[in-house]
Parts: sequence; C-alpha cells; structure tokens
Amino acid sequence: MLYDFVIIGGGIVGISTARQLQKRFPHKQIMVLEKESRPAMHQTGHNSGVIHAGVYYQPGSLKADFCKRGAVQTISFCKEHDLPYQQCGKLLVATNRLEHERMLALEARCIQNGIEVQRLSGEELREREPTVSGIGALLVSATGITDYPKITEKMAALLIQGGGSICFDAEVKALHEHSHHIDIFLEHQTVKSRFVIACGGLMADRLARMM
Repeated sequence: MLYDFVIIGGGIVGISTARQLQKRFPHKQIMVLEKESRPAMHQTGHNSGVIHAGVYYQPGSLKADFCKRGAVQTISFCKEHDLPYQQCGKLLVATNRLEHERMLALEARCIQNGIEVQRLSGEELREREPTVSGIGALLVSATGITDYPKITEKMAALLIQGGGSICFDAEVKALHEHSHHIDIFLEHQTVKSRFVIACGGLMADRLARMM
C-alpha cells in the first residue's frame, strides 16, 4: 500500500500533525510510526504538564502568538473530550531588587502580549503562598496544567476513528527516497509513502541523516 502521509513519531507533535492532516485531507491515507509500544512515551510524557501563557516571548513574535492560541485550543480540547486540566495560574517571584526589576519588565511584556497579570507585594505574596519568600511577585492566571499523554491518546483515538493508522513497535531503520515515493524500512516490513514528516523529537536529526 502507498500511503499519502507517514508521520514518524507518536508523541503529541506527531499525533497532532497526523490529526490536522486528516482534517484537511479526509480522503488521504495517513499512518503514524512509533518505535515504542504506545504513544507519548518520551518528551510528551516527561514534561511538567504546563499550559504556558507565553509570558517570556517577544511581543508580536510567532512564539508569543502560537503560545497564546495554543493555550486556548488546549483547554478547549480538554473541555470537549472531558480531559483533566486546571488553570491554577503561576507565580513569578522576585527575591531581590534585581529580580524585582526583571519582574516589572516581564509585567510589561505580559501587557504587550495581552496576557492578564496581577502584581503582588511581598505581603500579598505571603498571604497567597505562606511558604514562598519574596519581595514581590506576578500572578499569571492564564497558566494551567494538564495531562499531555492523555491528550495525545485521545487524539490518537480520533485519528484511528477517522480512518488513520498507527503502527507501534515500529522503529525506522532506514529511509530511501525515490522520485515519487519514499521507502521506510522497519524491522520486518517496508512502508511506502508519498510524503514523510519527521516528528521524532531528539531523534529528528538522525532521521534526517537517513535521507
């Protein structure tokens, strides 16, 4: 079988990429290859689970825009599919004068990026978090937490429901490019695809060198 798109990597980036392609091209044949026995086994399942608000990014940058839109879409996806999330907010604490100056600069950046922020005095910080010591803080209420492996698993289920395929225990051993397709060599089979998208995280450079 000749697939239209094969995505290498079953973390949140790979599964999300496959799902978005499926939405745009519902009649295309899409497969995800994942070397582990289930999705989200690497970075997706080993991060802090934070839904970032985009505090640190340059105003007007793509990072700031993507982060803000991504936070809204992540929470919307969690609500739609009854997945765990909590907008608990985040405290950025200043412990000395230099950090306080930097905190004020971050406050200005938040305002430029359209992120709701509240400045707290040292006393207000102690009232909110008695075990935290500082001369001031910023409260960013838009920051949240979620379970990214569960989000990935749900997207994977939706991909399969829509006719897509996921092959686990499928480590890519080699890639051979031809004029109209690419051969993807696994341990015991070869998969053919018109396009290959590498979403292999820390292995992405090694996948690229196979070409």
